Amino acid sequence: MSNKRDYYEVLGVSKTATEQEIKKAYRSLAKKYHPDVNKAADAETKFKEINEAASILMDADKRSRYDQFGHAGMEGSGQGAGGFGGFEDFFSNMGGQQGNSFFGDMFGDMFGGNRGRQRNINGEDVVIEMTLSFKELIYGVDREIKLNLLSKCDTCDGIGAKNPNDVKTCSQCGGHGFVNVTQQMGPLSFQSQQQCSKCRGLGKEILNKCITCNGRGTHIKSKTIDVPIPHGLRPNQQLVLQGYGHASTLGGNPGNVYVNIKLAQSKVFSLSGSSDLLMKYNISYLDAILGNDILIETFEGLVKMKVPKGINSGEKIRIPNKGLYKDSRSSRRGDLIVEINISVPTSISKKERKLLEEIELETDFKIKNSLE
Repeated sequence: MSNKRDYYEVLGVSKTATEQEIKKAYRSLAKKYHPDVNKAADAETKFKEINEAASILMDADKRSRYDQFGHAGMEGSGQGAGGFGGFEDFFSNMGGQQGNSFFGDMFGDMFGGNRGRQRNINGEDVVIEMTLSFKELIYGVDREIKLNLLSKCDTCDGIGAKNPNDVKTCSQCGGHGFVNVTQQMGPLSFQSQQQCSKCRGLGKEILNKCITCNGRGTHIKSKTIDVPIPHGLRPNQQLVLQGYGHASTLGGNPGNVYVNIKLAQSKVFSLSGSSDLLMKYNISYLDAILGNDILIETFEGLVKMKVPKGINSGEKIRIPNKGLYKDSRSSRRGDLIVEINISVPTSISKKERKLLEEIELETDFKIKNSLE
């Protein structure tokens, strides 16, 4: 009686599993137990067991015999780690052709492979922070930023050579930028791809290098970038300037510049809710008593405001449509909320004192205090 584990159990799938479910299970387990990734002592044994199970369950005839007779029905069928000529043969039976298979996708991801062609890799991104004042946050602003960026060489126009005739196809990788490497693991063999050491993945050789960039096709250059900040942004939002980042050294597009929005601290303003703006504002004690109309200074100039009689410090007056824009595409705005602080003079003239003393004698106003 065979002491092998049930193949369905090995892959962790049910006996009614579809081909796609088996592929998915295999992909996950193969990545987990591949000896180049997993250094556990039993990783190679488990990896072989996983491959043996998949080689049976992904073959319709073998799976049918296994379902009827178990491991006994597999004797002489070529199952096991040596039953297929390496990973490519096995995965070509899983619905793909060599060079464009499930295997190629998975092990390309694991070991950097991308078969038959040079990969165009985009340039690196740049992330910066930009601090805005409250006024800039409300209305937007045009800013300039200066960055030292890896840029296409102006002398050679990015080819890295003195002239185009000095650029030849790499003799080692044939212009692909990668070379195939065969690795043997016991009876199993598989191919992966590595970056060509001769051309560093460029796929070309340069006979006479550009003296400015030394054949790289790029060099560091200071650039000034205009950044239009729209109205309606919020702190911690991010703007993306596509294609303004570092140039690619492998034939791809330039990277992006990501601008993280920050808000400057203020003693007067703060945010309230999603789009309201809170402003602390000092008013005279006389305005609070008399309920005067006052002019308050805002980012849009002077705004007339009625002070309710008897208002106390800490109370708020709402002025519609003077807050933040709802978003960058909206013309609608939140409100400006004015938090009142009643200001009392620390010194007064003799005349003012006399008048106030007369008022004190005439008034019926009494302060009420409570300890409860």
